[in-house]
Amino acid sequence: MISVRSLIAGLLLLPGLAGTAPREYKCDGPVTTIIIVRHADRAGSADSLSAAGVERAKALAQATKMANLRAIYVSDTRRARDTAAAVAAMAHIQPETYPAKEGDALVKRILHDHLGESVLVVGHSNTVPLLIAAAGGPRIDEIDEKEFDGLYIVVVTGTPECGATLVELQYGAPSP
Repeated sequence: MISVRSLIAGLLLLPGLAGTAPREYKCDGPVTTIIIVRHADRAGSADSLSAAGVERAKALAQATKMANLRAIYVSDTRRARDTAAAVAAMAHIQPETYPAKEGDALVKRILHDHLGESVLVVGHSNTVPLLIAAAGGPRIDEIDEKEFDGLYIVVVTGTPECGATLVELQYGAPSP
């Protein structure tokens, strides 16, 4: 069985994964990898992680260990910050906060400021699908409120108009 870390490392080495698009778009540019997750398991309706969420945040750090992250973006909630904390500590990166409702602007910023690099974005059940679509990935359904184990790797070559490759994985303990 292939590990999440090995898969991420392999994807970072494959620049030709994205599909083709009309010539007016620059589709042969650098490969940018955006790893997107929903915040880890929540403690009821509180803006904090449950014990399972704390463990999942540690699992996220292990899953992204070989991703060579250059930036981490978290929504403006405590649960998102706490989800990224172990990754940030391991990668020696200070997470940047973004307004959860401004996913399109965040993706544009990532593709401008981190072209050819790998970044982690921690969002929410309703924003993860929007972030994937903004990066040129396929439309996915909204994430169920009880699902916390999805790890989405969006590989963008050039611009979102060129399309992107989406790899859906799971990390940590399976969601109930």
